[in-house]
Amino acid sequence: MSERGIGPTCNHPHDDSYPSGKAGFLCYSPGMTSGLERVARALCELDANPPDAKMGGKPLWQDYLPEAQAAIMALREPDMTMISAAALEAGHVSKDEVGRIYRAMIDAAMIQQALAAGKAER
Repeated sequence: MSERGIGPTCNHPHDDSYPSGKAGFLCYSPGMTSGLERVARALCELDANPPDAKMGGKPLWQDYLPEAQAAIMALREPDMTMISAAALEAGHVSKDEVGRIYRAMIDAAMIQQALAAGKAER
């Protein structure tokens, strides 16, 4: 658990750029869930709710999907600091290309959730 008492703290031995164990830095394995689900779970935990508790037959974290979508969409347009950091990391990719790739990633996360929601309604 993090020092804030919610979620696991990050521990990425393969990448020193992660602030391992720092207070307030939540970490979820990227392979375990979609990005949208990870944000919804984090928001649920911030409200001191257990994300996997069931309410109305579904996990409580699912009630946080609208807020998670709004948070992710607020970050859809990367700021210059984000673009510069990505361009430095990528080296040969232009800042315009970094922005396009980033927006495509956010859009894909939103589409993935919409498709999953559509399957759940059937």
